[in-house]
Amino acid sequence: MKALFFSPAAQADMAGIWQYSAMNWGPDQADRYTDEISGTCQALASGTKQGRPVTVRPDYQKIPCGSHVLYFREKSGRIEVIRILHARQDVERNL
Repeated sequence: MKALFFSPAAQADMAGIWQYSAMNWGPDQADRYTDEISGTCQALASGTKQGRPVTVRPDYQKIPCGSHVLYFREKSGRIEVIRILHARQDVERNL
């Protein structure tokens, strides 16, 4: 299993996702949704899920999870989650 690292921006994204979800659907749903995102990250680290290349950044990959898309790269034997963006967000502007 590869090590898993979250950039400060990805950490802020996750916190924002939880807050938005809790305000709109309650804390239990926010927990379930962020747990789903965390599970996808763990699956990337264990190799049970794989991403696809991103055209805006040559060394980045992406994988969808719910209404969001995780942007990451494999570097030095670890998975670096760079951003967790809503599917409707402008990727070029936010990466």
